[in-house]
Formats: sequence, C-alpha cells, structure tokens
Amino acid sequence: IGPLEALNNSPLPLIYVLYGATGSKATTNVLVALIAVVIFCALFNIFASVSRLIWCFAKDKGLPFSEVFAYVHPTLKLPLNALILVGSIVTALSLIYIASATAFNALISLQALALHVSYIFPILFMLIRKIRGPAPRYGPFKLGIFGIPLNVLSLCYLLYVVTWMPFPTLLPVTKDNMNYAGPIFAAVIIGAIADWFVNGHKRFAIPITRYG
Repeated sequence: IGPLEALNNSPLPLIYVLYGATGSKATTNVLVALIAVVIFCALFNIFASVSRLIWCFAKDKGLPFSEVFAYVHPTLKLPLNALILVGSIVTALSLIYIASATAFNALISLQALALHVSYIFPILFMLIRKIRGPAPRYGPFKLGIFGIPLNVLSLCYLLYVVTWMPFPTLLPVTKDNMNYAGPIFAAVIIGAIADWFVNGHKRFAIPITRYG
C-alpha cells in the first residue's frame, strides 16, 4: 500500500491504496467506479430507512417540531418533510469536507461509536427481563440456555469497544489526529437530554397500546 506516512497524508487514501496496488490509473478508476455504484445503490435504502425512522419517531412526538416531520404527503404517500430533513443534513455534512477533512472524518467516525452504544440498551434490557422475569415473548428463534451467557458476553464486548473507541489512535495528540467521535457523541447526548427536560417529557408518550 506504500509508505504509511504518505497514506496518512493522502486526501483520498482509498484511491492511493488502489493505485499503489494496481499501478494503473485505468484500473484504479474502474475499481473506484464499482465502489461508487455500490454506495449509490445503497444510498437509496439508507435514505429511505433513515427518513422512515425520523417519521416514526416524530409520529410519536419524540422529536422537536414533530408535527412537521410526521407529515405524509397525501399524493406521494411519502414522509416528505423527513426526506427533506435527511437530504439537507447529509448535504450540509458533506460540505464540511471542503473546509476540513479532519472535521468530516470526525463526524463519520461517530457512527461506529453510536452504533455500538445503540446495541447496548436492547441487550441490557432483554437481559434484565430474562433475569427478573417474566420472560419476554420470543419469536421463532430462541437461544435457549445460551441466551443469558451470550447477552452477558455481548455486553462485555460492547462496553470494551465503547470504552476504547473514542480514544485517539496516535500520540502525541494533535488537532489533526484527535478522535472527535467522543466529544461529538457527548454533545448529541447532552442535546437530547436537554430537549427531554425542556419539552420532550411533555410531548412524548410511549406507544404501548399500539406496540405492546
């Protein structure tokens, strides 16, 4: 893949690695184009799923301006405002790369940390329910006697990963190699908690009657 220092300084490491491995600009362009096609196709599914999550949460009044984002276009039958919100946020975040690649990489690294944290709570609550009882209603798949040990093992792994993931990967820490995922994640959590205490606890109602 070439010298690591040159790789770290490259604005587009993927292209640098592919070109170093193939030695051909044409082959590199083809490989990058194939990756771009995959990302482009996946984008539609991601765009649809995220907009539906926003719409669903807004429908339960879990977001600020829930009435706006819970709107469904009567003709298109789409959560139009939620789609516009997702598209606007993605576009705005993409523009950050023009100003600072470090800031952009910090934002996209946040998803790995947030994803692992999101796994902790359902596993934890399921484990507590199994221990305290009554046991939850299972679907067609059940782990049986391996359920609780695997839940505990999963939590240990997730806590280990979440603990170390926000740490910088290099020393000494500078503004360029700093891992900003932790501070950004903390800011998001603080913002969500602030919204809950200011107004969220008044408007949000757990939809037990529909999903219970």
